[in-house]
Amino acid sequence: MFLFIKKICSILIGLILFSPLSIQAASNTIKVAVVMPEGSTWTNILHQMTAEVEKRSNSEVKFKIYAGGISGDEPDVIRKMRANRIQAAGFSGIGLGLILPEFRILESVLLFENHDEIDKVKEVLFDHFAKQFEKKGFVLLGFFEAGNTYIFSKIPFITPKHFQSLKMWIWKGDKIAERFLKELSVSAFPLSVADVNTGLETGLINAFYSPPLAAIVLQWYTRVGYLLDYPLVNSSGAFLMNKREFYRLSEDNQKILKDSVFKYCHQLVTQTRKENEEAKIVIKESGIKFVEPTPELVEFLKNSSQKANKANIPELYSQQRFEAIEKLLVKIRANYSLKEIQ
Repeated sequence: MFLFIKKICSILIGLILFSPLSIQAASNTIKVAVVMPEGSTWTNILHQMTAEVEKRSNSEVKFKIYAGGISGDEPDVIRKMRANRIQAAGFSGIGLGLILPEFRILESVLLFENHDEIDKVKEVLFDHFAKQFEKKGFVLLGFFEAGNTYIFSKIPFITPKHFQSLKMWIWKGDKIAERFLKELSVSAFPLSVADVNTGLETGLINAFYSPPLAAIVLQWYTRVGYLLDYPLVNSSGAFLMNKREFYRLSEDNQKILKDSVFKYCHQLVTQTRKENEEAKIVIKESGIKFVEPTPELVEFLKNSSQKANKANIPELYSQQRFEAIEKLLVKIRANYSLKEIQ
């Protein structure tokens, strides 16, 4: 009897997912895909958020979380969201760029000098990106980040010439990294995340870029000896939901969901930044040498980043949008200076 009921339920679930006439209560179960495994800070906070939404909505909105990448990589998840097999997901900047290339402007190399600048620019641009994602069929619910990205290497890098000896892993399809590394004369090797450790072990690659926390979680840091102590990119991300399913919720539940995701994304950013600082301490204590860039190297990196950022125009983002962010940053920095004077 139980197996019969289970089979009937499976058929009904299939009909609910693909029928425009599905009943409201069933459609309010939101399937969420995340790459991070259960037990991680990300999923722990996600569970807190979903519990709050369920409570505040009187269980009218429920969740089923697929953690650890079991729903596939980001292109897979995007396809599943468009087919309504997954209703919501957390994406990296690269995944978000597959939907909206312009989002990658937030990961322009050496664009930001500190977290305050990142937060302010994201605050100003939130509504703009929300409108653009909605045109693509998604609702932007909140920003988060993996943290600032550093270069790790098996060999030291003190002068610009040293970069020519690097064989760097990159995410497949990461145009931001690809163009920047080209300006540095670094050889880039696109590999899956699962193959990075093997690549470092065999010598196929001798360097990678990553936030410190991710380098520890993935155990990549155990195969290198140097870290360039100069953050290059803020690895941004966002939480999206299928637009059609979001607007099937009542207006009250839409607001509850938006408010909760926004709150917990802010909490996640705060916690991620804290854990990345702690990760840097662990990495340094493991014996990895932190290389302070020389003025010559800083100038080389800045000049290379400017060329790479311009090369992304107009494929990823417009000249107008990039200049608007630069002007905003000038204003933000002017205010900082004024505060310091006062």
